[in-house]
Amino acid sequence: MKRLIILLVIFYCDNLFGQISDFRNYQEKINIAEMNLIKGKKDEALNSYYEILTTSKGNFCKDIYNAMLLSKELSKTDTFFLFLNLIKTKGLNNIYMNRLEEFQTYHSNRKWKQFEAENNNSNINKELRNNIDSLHIRDQLFRKKEGSYKVYGDTIHKIDSINLYYIYSLLYANNFPGEDEIGVSSITGNQGYDIVFHHYTQKTSLVENKRMPKITPILVNLVLQGKVMPNKCSHWLEMQNGEFKAGVFGISNFSINGIKTNYYREKYSYERKLILDEYRKWMCLESLEDYLENSYLHLIIHPQNIDLI
Repeated sequence: MKRLIILLVIFYCDNLFGQISDFRNYQEKINIAEMNLIKGKKDEALNSYYEILTTSKGNFCKDIYNAMLLSKELSKTDTFFLFLNLIKTKGLNNIYMNRLEEFQTYHSNRKWKQFEAENNNSNINKELRNNIDSLHIRDQLFRKKEGSYKVYGDTIHKIDSINLYYIYSLLYANNFPGEDEIGVSSITGNQGYDIVFHHYTQKTSLVENKRMPKITPILVNLVLQGKVMPNKCSHWLEMQNGEFKAGVFGISNFSINGIKTNYYREKYSYERKLILDEYRKWMCLESLEDYLENSYLHLIIHPQNIDLI
């Protein structure tokens, strides 16, 4: 397994092609929109979303969703339906879309009916999508059973290896899918492979698994190709506890005897901030200070449906 990962890192770094053209520019504009939004500059935020989402070749569903929520809040109906039409490429069927309570006020609009008529998911590779979705199903199958690791530990580890090998086979064939190929599992951009990366990177942080190879280059390249959202990937990378530090867990709370504490914001020295910001630039993330402010305002001051962190 370790040798395979090393070979994949060498191979994959030489085979970059983007799902989102000029990804750095795309993410920079999204960061600006999110910071304007969290600071209450909602019209400016909507303008930023409109500018990038209507001109970029490729996008993330989560960003479209946030733009739709903001359009609704500002009563920009025409803009809302413009963003809604971008959802048609994401493989979310009409049953799913109609269950989203936040958009039910638009169901009687003729443009919603038109969206339903055109939302046929014909652009999605359904076989590959089903294979990716099955990764999550297999991952959870025995973890959720009574006894979990204590009873089914060996089986869980075998399933993890099978899932990971499937992902590696896609990477080696230069066929790892992004949203343009398989759509998404939810409007916030969840994918079936998310939990596989989560559990693998989580395992590598454990002392008993210190020989497990890190997969930092693979994950970073998926971000730079526009196939994985940078904020999502940064959590996986930082869970490896070694090769990537970007202050992802700089604001956190704890659960003690079932009671959640207040949120705490970590204090960093000036030198430490400079280092963390360099890692964040690598991933096209906003600055550490903006991230911490974003998280603090979003989680504590005025929580909202919009998914910014």
